[in-house]
Amino acid sequence: VAGGSHADLIADRIFYYRKKKEVDMKAFVLFCLICVALIAVAQSVNSYIKQGNLHYRQGQFDLAESQYRMALQEDPANKEAKFNLANALHQQKKYDQANQLLEQLQSAIKDSNIKSMSAYNQGVAFTKQKNLEESIEKYKQALRMEPEDQQARENLQKALRELKQQQGGGGQQKQKSNMDQDEADQKLKLLQQKEKQIQQKIRKNQGGGSQSKDW
Repeated sequence: VAGGSHADLIADRIFYYRKKKEVDMKAFVLFCLICVALIAVAQSVNSYIKQGNLHYRQGQFDLAESQYRMALQEDPANKEAKFNLANALHQQKKYDQANQLLEQLQSAIKDSNIKSMSAYNQGVAFTKQKNLEESIEKYKQALRMEPEDQQARENLQKALRELKQQQGGGGQQKQKSNMDQDEADQKLKLLQQKEKQIQQKIRKNQGGGSQSKDW
């Protein structure tokens, strides 16, 4: 009786080990299938983006928009697809939609370069919509993150001058144009000084180090 009982214990252990091995194998197969699926999705997203970029370069902005949207259906958080989609919408004069995407993008990322480009593009869109106040704020925002952005600086200067001309009135506008430009230049210089002070404070707070980019 004792021998039979011992044999039962050994057999029971072997049976349990086989069950555990089968479970481990199923988990491994499932893991492999998930990895394959993720790779397939990534390849699909990249394919959509590349095709969208091709359409964009050819001036087919509606087709580019379609490809970027398909990429975002596969990967809603894809930053490249979202940024490029905003550009395609901008080219079709869908400024509100483009700005909404760029606003979402700025909130979701930490990369100062991408954030600066997004703010700059928003400034351009607001300028084309004749919303000079908003465009000025966006150019300022772009310059705070990338102080060496010459295009943003030039566009800011133009927007300040145009806004000042609008505020000057119709009949007096031509007579005061030179004075308005001088005032706009002076405001720009003051803004540049403030930006330098802000950057210096940020560097001091960071202890002289530089922030690493996420991607």
